[in-house]
Amino acid sequence: MIRLFLRLFGIRDFEVCASCETLKQQLEFERAEKKQLTDTLLSIVHPKVIEQPVVEMSPIIQSSGLFSRRRAALEERARQEAKILREDKHIGHPDININKSTEALEKELGIEEKEA
Repeated sequence: MIRLFLRLFGIRDFEVCASCETLKQQLEFERAEKKQLTDTLLSIVHPKVIEQPVVEMSPIIQSSGLFSRRRAALEERARQEAKILREDKHIGHPDININKSTEALEKELGIEEKEA
């Protein structure tokens, strides 16, 4: 209790116990050892430092012209998709004729039913 009052008032004329000093020294030693171990592990692992390139940000454009530009871009993309669909003959067509009957497929594969 006396030590508490002495610390509160900033009076430092009391003795520090030997066990406290021993504990402080052990704590400092453990911290130094832990830091050395961490540094050793980091030097073994060599973490990769990745720096991303600086991305230039474009200035904000007035919103009055944005809708027309967006609409024009969407229309252009729709035209390109339509051109791809028009030129490609295999998109949307099945690989086999679904209308073939089971018997025709069995005949084509050479499978015949055995009648008992």
